[in-house]
Amino acid sequence: MQITAAEDIKKLGTILSIWAHPDDESFLAGGLLRAAVLNGQRVVCVTATKGEAGVQDETRWPPETLAETRALELQQALVLLGIRKNYWLEGKDGHCDEMPGQAMAEKLAKIIELENPDTIVTFGSDGWTGHPDHRAVSRWVTDGVRSSGHHIAIYHVTCSPEHYQKDLQKIDELFDVFFNTDTPPLTPLKECDIHFEMSPEILRTKLAAYKAMASQTEIMFTALGEDTLSKGLCCETFVRAKS
Repeated sequence: MQITAAEDIKKLGTILSIWAHPDDESFLAGGLLRAAVLNGQRVVCVTATKGEAGVQDETRWPPETLAETRALELQQALVLLGIRKNYWLEGKDGHCDEMPGQAMAEKLAKIIELENPDTIVTFGSDGWTGHPDHRAVSRWVTDGVRSSGHHIAIYHVTCSPEHYQKDLQKIDELFDVFFNTDTPPLTPLKECDIHFEMSPEILRTKLAAYKAMASQTEIMFTALGEDTLSKGLCCETFVRAKS
């Protein structure tokens, strides 16, 4: 049964949201996470790196302080989403695929033991955009869950062809979202397990959280405007990983 409404999200229980960089959580799952918080569910965020390689404007956001800047931006975004707990895996931005996978999986296994989630939302093996850090995080999650011995539903982010062609393609063409793959990993809507089209209120909160990541997103808001970004970010889609 596909999860489509905010009240359906209750079925996910306690959610562990695991991503590679600050802003991944807001862009890819901010609406779902906000809906879960409003439902009274416990939501915990895990971020692999502090995004120190994501230099956009060296004058305004110098490389030597970007990690600290992005960490603060993430905290602001999580406050807006209502998420009170965040873990850092202390990965190296742009080099996660070179890090010891077993050690990172063990870190995640310890977090799983502490938080006992029912559900994990994260990247699939394709990394969604094809980013090597995203693909590495996906592997760490799979291995970490296996190592923990817990039975957890894992949902991988995806996008439907309809949403991509109608709303997300324009953002992709301007900002090369899927920079590391020629064909975005799209999933037919009937094969998706979660397709959450958020309410205007939840969408506004998601946009505010994404906007809080100014070192990364200000350029997008300036170039596209809030209306175009709203259309691109108005729904979130996931497929459940096979056991």
